[in-house]
This record gives sequence, structure tokens and C-alpha cells, in this order.
Amino acid sequence: MIFAIILSFVNLSVATSERSRALYSNPAGLSIHPSPEISIRTEDFWLSMNIPFLGSAWGIRFMSDSIEHMVGGSPINYKDRFALGYSYASWNGRYTLGVMARPTWWTSLGVTTTFPSRDGYDFNLGFALMPGWNRLILTSDFYLNKEENDFNFSVKSLSGTIEIVDGVKLSVIYLPEEDDFKTGEIYGGLEFSLGNLLFGGYSSFEGETEGIVTASFIPYPTLMRAKPRSVIVEIEGGYPEAPEIKRLFGKEHSFYHLLNLLVYIRDNKKIDSVVVHLKSNSLGLAQSEEVRELLKEIAKDKFLIVYAHSLGFKGLYIASSADLIAVTPAGKVFFPGLYISQMYIKGTLEKLGIEPEIERVGKYKSAVDIFTREGMSESDREQLGKFLDDLVEVVVSKIAEDRGIEDEILKNLIDSLGYFIPEIAKKQGLIDTVLYFDQVKEMAGIKGKGEIWRGKSIPRDFVVRGDPKIAILALEGTIIVGKSARSPIPIPFLGDKTIGSETTVELLDKLRRDKSVRAVVIRINSGGGETLASDLIYRAILRLKDEKPVIISMSNVAASGGYHISAPATKILADKTTLTGSIGIYGFKFVTEGFYNKLGITHDVVKWGKHADAMSGHRPFTHYERKMYAKMVQHEYERFLKDVAEPRGISTEKVDSIGMGRIWSGYTARTISLIDQYGGLLSAIKVAKEEAGIEHFSVVLLPKPYKFLERLLGIEEGSYLPILKMLNEPFLYYEPARLELGD
Repeated sequence: MIFAIILSFVNLSVATSERSRALYSNPAGLSIHPSPEISIRTEDFWLSMNIPFLGSAWGIRFMSDSIEHMVGGSPINYKDRFALGYSYASWNGRYTLGVMARPTWWTSLGVTTTFPSRDGYDFNLGFALMPGWNRLILTSDFYLNKEENDFNFSVKSLSGTIEIVDGVKLSVIYLPEEDDFKTGEIYGGLEFSLGNLLFGGYSSFEGETEGIVTASFIPYPTLMRAKPRSVIVEIEGGYPEAPEIKRLFGKEHSFYHLLNLLVYIRDNKKIDSVVVHLKSNSLGLAQSEEVRELLKEIAKDKFLIVYAHSLGFKGLYIASSADLIAVTPAGKVFFPGLYISQMYIKGTLEKLGIEPEIERVGKYKSAVDIFTREGMSESDREQLGKFLDDLVEVVVSKIAEDRGIEDEILKNLIDSLGYFIPEIAKKQGLIDTVLYFDQVKEMAGIKGKGEIWRGKSIPRDFVVRGDPKIAILALEGTIIVGKSARSPIPIPFLGDKTIGSETTVELLDKLRRDKSVRAVVIRINSGGGETLASDLIYRAILRLKDEKPVIISMSNVAASGGYHISAPATKILADKTTLTGSIGIYGFKFVTEGFYNKLGITHDVVKWGKHADAMSGHRPFTHYERKMYAKMVQHEYERFLKDVAEPRGISTEKVDSIGMGRIWSGYTARTISLIDQYGGLLSAIKVAKEEAGIEHFSVVLLPKPYKFLERLLGIEEGSYLPILKMLNEPFLYYEPARLELGD
């Protein structure tokens, strides 16, 4: 038997044809496992192409005396499990309608019919089966025809295909005679994949041959292995916790995607050296801690270089994980220490004639000091000092350890100099070499861009298997009542993103009802917000935990209301540099009558009820009103203590002793039972897997990002303006992410 090196004949079944090859047999397959693709078939020289973005395809058939064409599309596709398609052939003026259904990963059904029909109705039917192994496919195709009152049914083909090694398939096809199943022809086929190029074909005993060459944007599984290579990873810009799509055709972008990329590099045996180009980025310190740990793991098996134009505190912390640190000759290393700067607007409010009236519980609850003080209180200075000490213990000691410098020597170096030109930084052991980027690439053996191709191969399974899922729900921003939203311009004190209680509770309830989701990781990056919104989300998480494990992964900040919604979880994880705690509450209003008077504006009221206008800005509280308001604030604080104590299994007295609005680092939080263990997002996923008792799983990221066109058309969760009503809320669990590290 002679084999042509082109496409396996069995893949032209109405049950299995996909993408560009689907145009030949079942147009429903044009949208299955979508990828831009082009195929050339040797019979009469067919050329076909499909464009998955448009759900369409086109083909040209060259004949001896004319050029014919076929067009088609598959506009309906539900998760590759069900698809509808159509096509039109110019040489006979007939249309084909196709249906493909894939109820499981191992079964596929296909049906096509053409019209106008010359005689009655005719259908092509196909059934494909993977009997417990996705490298073996058994396929049957049938023909059903109705003429007047007679039905004719016949077997068109029986076939089997086995993938003996990655990308190499052998197939056997039996084509029975229309009227005699026992009489027919046997064909053999071979398929060979080079990744993005696929060759295969079939041949009969009589020597009849045919083949197809396919070029696909997404590669097929292949035996051809790339040689070990060096790659470049750029860390630049923002890495939000919730996935975002920035450009028209952009990919999803988030902190999880960065981690996933680094995990891919760590586990890829074909990569032997890595250059991390550390550019300006908005990674928080806790995010940087997890990135650094991953880079340390990469450096165990691969040569890791970190290159930067300049390195500051955070940059040097990340870079110290590398085998070699390089800085450009005109760059700098600035590491004078850490500082936290606070802004106070008491004097501004006085000049404007605005008087804040504030009640709070917790001497460390310093968020409102911005309105009432001109500098730090002793308690605030105490907690911030302790937080910085913890950062030094974690960060500076790690830099010293990895650079082979004693802690005290490094601290003295920081105090004596702080700012270093590259040559001095090299002499002091902070970096290893001074090079331009092209020299670094040459050192790593990179001639081109060093890009990483992580596109998935065309899957073998008919559909993605129904593996249990672990959902990652990112909650980032200020917690408010209503829908989540974001502002194109950050609002001072409040930020640019909100966690809406309505949106979040709805997502949590869906996850609770979804039986395929076996565990949920909630990634929190929030300083809190409205008490009511926090309480509603707290309740939804509590209900979710009754159904499946809920693991909290704290990002850079999970404090006040951000900690409140963390408390009911099965387990809480945080990085050592996470800012958490701030178990406290405050309420306030602004008396603005003095401001209006400066503008020549006065107010007068008519009221029913002695205290009807107590919360208005036209007058201050009376002594009685302030006393009652303080009681309400105290009551909310006691509820906060109870909400933490019960799920954490500690007493309210213990919570109160570590509460009072005090912030803590993740490093200390574990020792006082605020968290269960150290670890970042990947560690939280591992814990979720263990708690759910599952081995294999897929990850689902939520909330789903809005696409560019949806943003353009205004199809978003809601307006960002509701966040401003926080200024009128009576009670807040809020610790603004106001800590800026001098870098």
C-alpha cells in the first residue's frame, strides 16, 4: 500500500471535520476549535480558508475549464458542543446545512442536508467515538435518502484512526458498495504534523490517492520538539487582579496571567535561560513577593538574568532572585530605605469653612486623621513603624541573603549611601554587571526577540473535558453598595475601582449553585468601604462556604472591610508583605454651612421630628445626637468583632485586642491568628485543590473582562459615580490603600 503524505481521510467525516476542512463535508465544523487556517486539497486543486473571528469560510475550486467557488459559515457555536453551519457551491447552485453536536469529550455527531434537492430529501449522518482514549477515533458515516414514499439507508464509510506518537496518525477506511455492505474498498491513511503545518493523505489498494496540506495559526500536536532556547519576559505596566482587555483585539491581562506565564517557563524543559526585562510597573509589594518566589524557582533549573535601566527597593527585591543582575551604564540603583508619607487636609478644611464631625472605634483607625490632624498621631506612627520593621525583616533580609551580604552591612550601606551609580552598585555587590540590553541578549544567546509562544495546540478531545473547576474571583477596589464599576481617572482617597455588593453577591451565588465549581479562591485587594456592602458580601461568602471550600488570597491590601469579607473563609492566605487587619470602624459627616456662608449661601429648614436633620451638613450634632451616633458606631464595631471571631474560632476579646483599627503585615498576621498561612495566589489555588479533594482541574477567572466594543458602547456594570456617596455613608469599614513606599 502506498501512502501519500497529506491529510487523514477519516477527518473528512461529517462528525469530525473542523475549521478549513469542514467546508468539504460539514460547514458546522468551521467554528469548532477555531483557528485561522488554510487547506489545499489535491483533488481538482481545492483551496479553502476559514476566519474564526467572523465565523465564516471561503473556498475556490479550480477546474479544467472554469473557476468555481464555495462559501460557508458557522455563526452559531455553543462551547464547541453544538454548532450550526451553511455553505453554497457555485457549480451546482446548491446549499448545504450542517449540524454538529458533541455531548461529551469522546462522542461527536454530525448531520448535513442539501437543497434544493433533485429527488426527495437526502441526509449525510456521521458518528464518531473515542473509546476511552483520545488517541483513537472510530467513525461511521451513513446516507439517508427519501424518494416519494421510499427511504433508502446505506453505510458510506467505517474508519479508525490511531495517533501512534504525537502528531503521527494512521487510519484505515472501509467504503462499502451502496447496495452491498460486504463489497467495498479499503483505504489507508497517514497524517504527519509539523505543528503549524499538517500533511496527510490516503491511498487505496488500486493506487488511488488524495491528500491535503493544512496550515494553522494554532499548532497541531507534534513530535517535532524545539531545541532548548532562551526567552525574554518583560514585566511592565499594570497587573490588575481582575482580568482586563485593553485593546480592540487584545488578550486578557491580569496578575494571574503573569504568574501563569512564569509557571509555564519554570515547567518548560525546552527553555534553558531566561532574561527578565524589569521595566516600570505597578506591581504591589505582595505581588512582587510572589513573582520573586517564582523567579527563585525558575533559577533552580535555568540561568536567570534580570535586566533593568534602574532598580529601586521593589525592583532590587525582585531582581535579587536572579543568577545575574545587569543594569545599563546610564542607569542607577537607588535604595535609601523605606518611608511612608501621609497627607493631611485639616488646614484646607478650616480655610474652606468645612468642619468634619467624626466618631470612630479604635485608636489606630487613622484613616480619618487626614481630616482632623496636621500630622501623625502617636498610635499611627507606632503601627506604621511596626509595619515598616516587618517589611525590612522580610525584604531587606532576603536581598541580603541572595546577594551574599550580611544584614547589618547592607543596612549600613543603605544609610551611608543609598543612591548608587551602576559601577558603585556592582562594587558593593548589589548588582553583577553593567551592560546594555543587546549585550545581555548576546550573553543569553538570544538573536531575535526571544518571544514566548504559549498558544495551545489544537485539542485532541472533541470538546474540553468536564474537569472540576476552581474559580478565582478577584475583588479589587473600594467596597460599595450597588454594582461594580471603574473610573478612567482615579479619585483621591477612593481609588479607581469598586467592588459592588450587588455584582459580587450575584457572582458568589452563581458559584454556589455551579456544581462544576468545586472550590473558590477569592483574591482580595481592597482597603474596605461601606459597612452594609461588606456585610452583604460577608453573608454571601458564608453561604458559599457551606457548599464548597472558599480560600482567601490576600493581595497587596486586605484591610478593614477587605478583612471583614475575608473572615468567613475556609482558609486565609497572605504574603508576608500584605497589609491587613484594621479591624475598626468610623463614621463622619461634614458640616459645610461655613463654606456656603463664605459664598453668600444660607440654608433654612422646616422639619418634622426633632432630629430629622441630624445627618445634614447644615449644622453640627447636638450633644445628645453625638452620643447616640457614637453608640451606633460602637454597635457596628461589636458586630465586626463577632463576624471575625466566630469563623476564625477565637474570642471577641482576642479580636478586640488585635483590632482597634490597627494594621498588620501578613508577616505578623499569622502569629496573631488573622491568617492561616503564608502564600500567594498560586499557593491559594493549591490549598483549594487539597480542600476540594481533586487532582485535575481547570481554572476559571472572574469577573469576566469587558471587551473593547462593550466599553465603547457603554455596556458595563454601572457608573462609577455611586462611589462618591460613600462620603455620605454613616459607617465605614475602610482603610484606604494610602501607603506609598519610597522607591
